[in-house]
Amino acid sequence: MNPAKQHSKLLKLQAKAENCLSREEAQKIIRKANKANNKLSSEEAFIPKD
Repeated sequence: MNPAKQHSKLLKLQAKAENCLSREEAQKIIRKANKANNKLSSEEAFIPKD
């Protein structure tokens, strides 16, 4: 997965989180953010460091 796409997804989720009013909506946003963050973490592990 493209890291830039995951970063932009996290920024969009952050904007949604600032405006959400219900607990259920907040929990859904948190789950999505955790998933995107996990994808970023796992991809960075596979990138060879020079």
